[in-house]
This record gives sequence, structure tokens and C-alpha cells, in this order.
Amino acid sequence: MDASVVMLVFAIVAAYLMWFNTMIRPLKGPRVWPLLGSLPGLIENSNMHDWIAENLRACGGTYQTCIAAVPFLARKQGLVTVTCDPKNLEHILKVRFDNYPKGPNWQGVFHDLLGEGIFNSDGDKWKFQRKTAALEFTTRTLRQVMARWVSRAIKLRFCPILKTTQLEGKPVDLQDLLLRLTFDNICGLAFGKDPETLSPGFPENQFASAFDRATEATLKRFILPEMIWKLKKWLKLGMEVSLSERVGHVDKYLTSVINTRKIELISQQNGGGGVPNDDLLSRFMKKKESYFDQFLQHVALNFIQAGHDTSSVALSWFFWLVTKNPIVEEKILIEICTVITQIFGKI
Repeated sequence: MDASVVMLVFAIVAAYLMWFNTMIRPLKGPRVWPLLGSLPGLIENSNMHDWIAENLRACGGTYQTCIAAVPFLARKQGLVTVTCDPKNLEHILKVRFDNYPKGPNWQGVFHDLLGEGIFNSDGDKWKFQRKTAALEFTTRTLRQVMARWVSRAIKLRFCPILKTTQLEGKPVDLQDLLLRLTFDNICGLAFGKDPETLSPGFPENQFASAFDRATEATLKRFILPEMIWKLKKWLKLGMEVSLSERVGHVDKYLTSVINTRKIELISQQNGGGGVPNDDLLSRFMKKKESYFDQFLQHVALNFIQAGHDTSSVALSWFFWLVTKNPIVEEKILIEICTVITQIFGKI
């Protein structure tokens, strides 16, 4: 090999190592490897949540790591900050929310599924949707509508399923039940239709399946550099094919829901009767402004995305923690009994 080529390779490697050492010096999180970043540690630890929790404890509640230790990519999409500090969360989500836009990389990843909905927008578009939703759903009305959907699902489906499995002596996947429960409820709240995924036998629902698979395929885009997943999308390769198909199923389902709701609203306005719908989609459609169907679809989808997994995962962890802390469980039961007694005492 020519000496000049050897020197060039040596210079490139040396320059990279100098850059790499400079980049990782301020990082306090898990070990960052050349080129691969922190991915080896993530792959090595099968329980991602425990691994992240250990890193947070070791770093005082906040750490920064690099997923792709490659020049130009690291700062653009590889550098990640992880925090569980309540003050940091309040600063990001409330106090200085405007300082933390999602940015074009995030929006590009989610655009096929969520468009320019509230979960995937910044600035004026986000403020408009947030303001409209807040005006249409006050805290009181939101609780009332949610209470109706949740009470019905728990009474008619969730509790009977738990009782049946208990009598049969079969184990139950509580997280799966809670995922189905929250999905049915959030769909009812978003567009007034219950997909009934939480039913005896756990039937397959095409919309629920398509939405979950589309979300999974969308999240996998974060693993790849932007140019790679865009190339795969253009060439119709891998998960991009599945994403396109699933998004098509979701579009078809919501188009049918929107058209049905339009017919119902027209009938009600013309004195045709029927029970007025109080879901988020109907509230947007009843406004004087004329919204495109695509916008209405994105409103519903973003609402589902924001409230589905978050609620079910929080409930799953809550029940797991309760089972590990019997003293806390006893206190919760005492408080519930006290509240119920007070309510029925007043009645």
C-alpha cells in the first residue's frame, strides 16, 4: 500500500478519535463507543427500562448520550438527553415549552402517520390546535365524557373478563388488557366509536392493528439516519412498505368515520333527531370554520397517539408497583373505601 494512503488513513482515524474524545467528554451517561455510540449497551441489556433507570440513578436524574457517534450525524439526530427530574420536565413541557420545538427531523419521521397534528407540529399550528381543543374540551367536560366511556368499558368488559379468567384459573396479561381498555376509551373520546378490542376472545381489530403497526414502523425510522429511511421509502423497501399499507388502512377507516359523522350532523341539523355526539371530532366539525377531512383525521389520530400508550403503560407500572408494596396497597384500599362511604353517605 502506498505510504501516502497509509498516512491519509492514519490522519482520518486520528482526527476521528480526537473528535470522538471531545464529543464524549461532557457526556455523563452510559458508555459511548466509537461509531456505534451507546447502542451496544442498549442491545446488551434486554430490559431497556431498567437500564435507563440505572443510568438515571447513577447520573442524578439526567444524562446525555449519543446513539450514533458519527460526525455530522451525532449533533443532528444522535445526541439524546434523558431526564426524570421533575424540575426539568416542568421546564421543558410548561415553563419554556417554546424553547423545545420538535423540529424537522421529528416531524419528517411522523408526517406519514400524524401529518401536522398537535403531536407533530410546532409554533402557530400547535397553538391553534391546542387552543381549539382546550376550548372544546374543558377539564369538566373532558372528565364527564371520559368517565362515561371508562365506566362502561370497566363494568361491561374489563371486570367480567378478569372474573372469567380468575374462575378458570388462567393467567392474564394485564398490560394487554389495559392497552385494549385505553385504546377503546381514547377512540371513543376522539371520534365517538368504540373499536371493542377489549371483548371476550380478544378479537382482532383491523384499525387497532394497523395503527399499532404503523406506529411501530414509524418509530423504527429513528434508528436510521434520515437519508436511509427516506431512500427505503422511495425504493419501497422493508418496514416502509408495511408503514405505507398500514397508514392506508388507517386513512380508510377514519374516512368512513368522518363521512358517517357528517351524515349524522346534517340529519341532526335538519331535525332528524338522534343523540348528539360529544367526541372531539364532532366538536371540531360543529364549529363554524370548515376543516378539511385530512385535518380532522389528523386531529383524531394525534389525540389517540397522545393518550393511548401513555395511559396504559402508566397503569401497568402502577399495578406492578402496588403488587410490590403491600403497605401502599392497603392504604389505597382504605382511601377508596373511605371515599365510597362518604359518597353513598351523602346520597
